[in-house]
Amino acid sequence: MGMMGFGGFTRTYRLAAVGLCLSLGPLSAAPKDQEFRKGLSAYNSSDFQKAMRIWLPLAQHEDASAQAGLGFMYYRGLGVATDNQKAAYWLRKAAEHGQPEGQLMLGSLYFYGRGVAQSYVEAYAWCDLAQDGGNADASACRDAALQSMLSNKDLQKAFRLSLDLHRRFGRRH
Repeated sequence: MGMMGFGGFTRTYRLAAVGLCLSLGPLSAAPKDQEFRKGLSAYNSSDFQKAMRIWLPLAQHEDASAQAGLGFMYYRGLGVATDNQKAAYWLRKAAEHGQPEGQLMLGSLYFYGRGVAQSYVEAYAWCDLAQDGGNADASACRDAALQSMLSNKDLQKAFRLSLDLHRRFGRRH
């Protein structure tokens, strides 16, 4: 299936960026959220370098939304050179913190083999986790990865990996 993959890849990334905003919680935010929002305001004003200056320290201190934002910026080359390996690095950190948009984008990178070794097994597992975490756009990635697997062995690996990721990185309620 290769690059034909799932339709709306660009749309999915655009929606994932919007999802960063939607996943922030109430407006009576803690100081860390207020800093993230300053970065988001800069991002939305296309001041990507300012967003990077604000988000990088937050991301380094394990803020999942900032990590997802940086991953998206590196993927799209917004204020920085396009770098799929750095995108994958930050998106993995966000994904492992239970951030559904980061999980979706990481799964998408695996689907296309950008910044990571291409793997429909990994793509399925991360996108399945993102969907269960509330990201409605993740089902297209998950289903395309599922349809792209050619063997029952890969399907079994994908289901096992998905269960493992749910156990390790799923949202805890």
